[in-house]
Amino acid sequence: MILEFLKTVAEAYRSPRRSARRMLDRAPSMADCALMVVLATLVQAMFGAVVDMALGDGGTSMSALGARMTEVALNFFMFAVLTAGAFALGRRFGGRAQPADMARVVAWHLLVTAFLAPLNLLGIHAITEASPEGGASALALLAPISVGLSIWLFAAFVAEAHGFRRIGAVVAATVAGFIALGFAMMILVTLFSLAPPTPA
Repeated sequence: MILEFLKTVAEAYRSPRRSARRMLDRAPSMADCALMVVLATLVQAMFGAVVDMALGDGGTSMSALGARMTEVALNFFMFAVLTAGAFALGRRFGGRAQPADMARVVAWHLLVTAFLAPLNLLGIHAITEASPEGGASALALLAPISVGLSIWLFAAFVAEAHGFRRIGAVVAATVAGFIALGFAMMILVTLFSLAPPTPA
């Protein structure tokens, strides 16, 4: 069963539109989509623990239950925002996906790209550990590669769900959407950080 699942994940990288179509044909329920989001968080946490131990950080990624619950909540937030955004924007330009279709491909995207966690973690570690004299190591390239793969997969999944033949415009819209979401998150974080402390 695990081997078949890994083969299905690998297919998403080899042929993303075919993978998205198979997921749409299977028509998983919303409970199944929620399970995919939770599994994505678990996969990220397991890879995080392995990378932490490999880097000598003692595997702290699996130590705090609160951190894991926060990651689950964040993934569900991303699931909701990406589903609503991809559905609304796609329908505006003639897409024919239903809300449930978009939820299925977005949940599948979150689970598939959870396996990119090692690239993200190693790349970010290389960037943060870079010295002004020596610069960052080649591992720093893993982070943008991971982001590029994630955007490409998301665009292919959304294009398949909406019935778009070409994914070029979808890639552009995806990049713009991720940038807008990033700015929104930065504003929210700033607002929370500037909020006055609650009086005792």
